[in-house]
Amino acid sequence: MTARLQEVALDLDEGPARPSTSGCRQEDFAGFARGNIALIRRGTCPFQSKVEHAQAAGAAGVIIMNQGTEGQTGAFTGTLRTPAAVPVLGVTTEVGSKLAVAGREANGIEIRLRIDAEAGTRSTHNVTAERGKTDGSLVVVGAHLDSVSEGPGMNDNASGSAAVLEAALRLAGEPATDVPIRFAFWGAEERGLLGSRHHLDTLSEEERRRIVLYINLDMVGSPNFGRFIQLTQETNNAFVASTVGFLTDYFRENNLPVEERIGSPRGFSSDNASFATKGIPTVSLFTGAGGTKDAAHAQRFGGTAGQPFDPCYHKACDTEQNVDRQVLEQITDALTSALRRLTPLPH
Repeated sequence: MTARLQEVALDLDEGPARPSTSGCRQEDFAGFARGNIALIRRGTCPFQSKVEHAQAAGAAGVIIMNQGTEGQTGAFTGTLRTPAAVPVLGVTTEVGSKLAVAGREANGIEIRLRIDAEAGTRSTHNVTAERGKTDGSLVVVGAHLDSVSEGPGMNDNASGSAAVLEAALRLAGEPATDVPIRFAFWGAEERGLLGSRHHLDTLSEEERRRIVLYINLDMVGSPNFGRFIQLTQETNNAFVASTVGFLTDYFRENNLPVEERIGSPRGFSSDNASFATKGIPTVSLFTGAGGTKDAAHAQRFGGTAGQPFDPCYHKACDTEQNVDRQVLEQITDALTSALRRLTPLPH
């Protein structure tokens, strides 16, 4: 197709690139001319939301440029849960910036957009195992098995999968507690949380209501780590509060600094989002992704300020050498300790 290009809330000011919300809100498309091709920055919300907003505004095509923050500048892959009615293309930060500059200098430019793509269905799998009775309240502990195509994924997310598997193996040799646990290993997280979403969508409403807490482990061996306990939202749920307490107790008893946080780190989401969308409380153990460690976190956890928690996030260098085995062991021990202490909800 050939059409005029129109920017959508790119926020490409001079200076270091900041996390982007481009296209995440319908109001970002105020004044958008129907029939134009939308130029959007990656970041913050799912690609699906950006594309749906663009289509609703009458875009004839969508170009999503990489966010431009550290580690997010090159070519990238993405997934739409629902196929778009218009062509959608991802480009590097450099290409997107050049298009934006050319459009501003010429007060708008006409571009030709051609996409040759094949859509099809591929198979992947979740793996689940349950410990304890199969009725009553249930805790799910999960990690995703897949990695991005750019790298082998040893921290993202072999580390989380290893922690969940090790905790399950340790508990398998002990008497079951009164709280059943489902250990889950998700497929296709990097393709849009597909495995965890499928699992929840195939459960009956009664089965979903049994899940009182989801514990997520994604990137728990970052080399420039922090120790984070992440809640999706503030909660007055006594069961969730006690589980968080069990985790923090372990870290503090072992003189290991830990930080509790509310909400997802900007630009980072994982399978906890699938559960939160269904109204299920979530707790995540996390040691940091591509965000930069600030001075306060360096003072608290050690490591290097001004550098990413994981310098190999979504890169080819995410090998075994990119995993801090000591912090991975600490996270695994904290998880196992908390699962041993789970207390049933009162009837």
